[in-house]
Amino acid sequence: MSAKLLKGKKVAERLKPDIKLRAAAVSENRGSPPLLAVIAVGKDAASQTYLRAKLQVCEEVSVEATVESLPETASESEVLALLRKLASDPTVDGILLEQPLPPRLDARRVVEAICPDKDVEGVTTANFGRFYAAKTLADMRASGALIPCTADSILQLLLETGADVAGLDAVVVGRSNIVGRPTAHLLSCLNATVTLCHSRTHDLAGHVRRADIVAAAVGEPRLIQGDWIKPGAIVLDAGIHGSGKEMHGDVDFEAASRAAAFITPVPGGVGPLTVVCLLDHVVFSAERRTRQSLGA
Repeated sequence: MSAKLLKGKKVAERLKPDIKLRAAAVSENRGSPPLLAVIAVGKDAASQTYLRAKLQVCEEVSVEATVESLPETASESEVLALLRKLASDPTVDGILLEQPLPPRLDARRVVEAICPDKDVEGVTTANFGRFYAAKTLADMRASGALIPCTADSILQLLLETGADVAGLDAVVVGRSNIVGRPTAHLLSCLNATVTLCHSRTHDLAGHVRRADIVAAAVGEPRLIQGDWIKPGAIVLDAGIHGSGKEMHGDVDFEAASRAAAFITPVPGGVGPLTVVCLLDHVVFSAERRTRQSLGA
């Protein structure tokens, strides 16, 4: 068996026209486009590269973006003051805090200072509460909960397979708050039977071998071996390691491809979709705020 590749760029290009159309509707209804405010502290090289990519996609889908740059030496109080300013700015629909932050800052405290109604990455405790309270994807939208962007990308690629997920055995490897745990919850909302594995899991290979769906977000290169993959499984790899031609994920791609029915390549799988998911969230926030301002 040779797996079908789930390419994030292909899905992203299909989603962009709808996001752009919705952004245009926001502009028409209130007289201004959706606005994303990006906070960048310091000049981490990788972060700057990703930021340029995000700004390019903003332009493509008619979302306005503004970048608030703070020096590497900025104090925590300065970052918090900027977050308060953006929270109170009625023109701002979404706030994106570029990572990583300088290590001397308390990242959790800074993240929690993001206005929950403008948390388009879905990373504040307030958003997590709405997200985990939902039992279906429809419940999430109705409550205003936003899916953390990488988990949302994994979801979109899973939906791309057309598989009926209900009743399938799904194994998520990795339990981070922004990828592993939310991915497990999304799979549960789709009625999969979910096992969340981690560094203390006994017989990881055994868990993976019985899985119809494998989502890898553990941060360890090629941890998931090809001979662990059940024939016909769906493999979703959110890991990314190395650079250039030496990039690979948490799954041994070549070996896993021989058993899986669908698999995400690294690079080119989950990654290209995350920015589009982010901008979908910005427009969703703008739509909600526009309805509130118009009393709809």
